Formats: sequence, C-alpha cells, structure tokens
Amino acid sequence: MDRMRLELKKAGHEVEFVAINASSALDDQQKLIDRCAFPLLQDTDEINVWGIQGGVKDDIYVYDTDGALRVFLPASGSTSTNLSSPQGYANLKNAILGVVND
Repeated sequence: MDRMRLELKKAGHEVEFVAINASSALDDQQKLIDRCAFPLLQDTDEINVWGIQGGVKDDIYVYDTDGALRVFLPASGSTSTNLSSPQGYANLKNAILGVVND
C-alpha cells in the first residue's frame, strides 16, 4: 500500500492509509508494524471498530476528506482487492482516484 501511496503522491494526490488490526489478532500486531509504513491502529473488544463497521479481514473502506465513507470494498465482494494481483491493485487505486477526483 505504501507503493500505491507514493504513486498517488507523485501524481499530485495526497492520500492517507490506515489499517485497523482486529482485536483477535493482537499477537500479529508487531509483524504488521514491521511491514507497514502507514499507521496501524489496534482494535479492542471494548471499542470494537470492526463490529461497529461490520468489517472482516481485508475489507477496504475509502473515506473522503470530510470523513464520509465513499467506497466500501468487501474482501469477499465481486471486486478483487487482492493487492498482490495487478487487477486487485488497480481496483483499489481506481476506487481511491474516483474519490480524490470527485
């Protein structure tokens, strides 16, 4: 995702990426911190961000500058969000550009 952020920045688009680690995945947090160049937040059972948003692992939410949810890409949806594949990468990048350019 950092590669995409840098590509977008080079094209003149300032975007921010944030990941929220599931409360059930606390043991994996350090592995993610070591790989992420963007903020990684830790959900807790008390806050339950994933539950509030009805999220599951690898769901992607794209918000606009006003904090309004503009695009929701569920991991199990018909639109690939597998960032390891060219199509999934392009799908996310195009979703972000659609919000940035709107």
